[in-house]
Amino acid sequence: MKTLSIVVPVVLLCLVGCSGQNDPRAIPAATTAVPPPSSSVAAPIQPAPVQPPAAALPPTPTSLPDNGTFKVGADIQPGEYVVSPTASHGYWERLSCLTGDFECIIANGIAQGDGYLTILPGDVAVTVQNVRLTPSANPARTGAPPPQSSGTDGQGFVGVPGARCNSSNPAVALGRTIQSLVVICETGVGRLYYRGVRLSDGASVEIDDPVRTATGFAVTNAGVQYSLSPAALVITEGSNQLASEPMLEYWAE
Repeated sequence: MKTLSIVVPVVLLCLVGCSGQNDPRAIPAATTAVPPPSSSVAAPIQPAPVQPPAAALPPTPTSLPDNGTFKVGADIQPGEYVVSPTASHGYWERLSCLTGDFECIIANGIAQGDGYLTILPGDVAVTVQNVRLTPSANPARTGAPPPQSSGTDGQGFVGVPGARCNSSNPAVALGRTIQSLVVICETGVGRLYYRGVRLSDGASVEIDDPVRTATGFAVTNAGVQYSLSPAALVITEGSNQLASEPMLEYWAE
């Protein structure tokens, strides 16, 4: 018997997309470059540094030793003080330096009873002997403001010694005429003095204890009176008027 051999062709069925071209699972996803989130974080705004307040000057003790030298701004503050002698009499000095030279003395006085002393910011020190200094209720004086006049400051006319106050003495008034420069100064104990310069020849005069008037100041020297006001500098001797100089500039505190 012959054996019949039947060859059955094997059909390899290929599913659609076996090549992978149409299978969505085989299509690689589109890639879009996305930058990674920044790892840097903006620094917070720092507030401006706060400057510490300036150190306040130490207050003056309610009373100081009766004898000694005290530095202004450290041991004692500028201002007005009651002066009380602790013996039959006392002595005080305001100083511009501590070298011990006579020129260091700005002002001095003998205290035989209670009085007042004004220590100015420009003073270097004050010396007392048998004197008690007690702060008064009045505030410290800072000196006269600079007058609103050319070539002047709080002590008078700059570069003109004959019309300028002594060191640490403030000007309380000044005047300028065509012929003259004049200034009224105040000492540390409240006394006034007058200084004037004649511009034609540089002659100068200094007179103690001018007084305030209704219009300005007046001072007398050997029978000659000098009257200073916003209107004029008038110089008289008795009933005779020696000069009347119209005021170009005038200032008073």
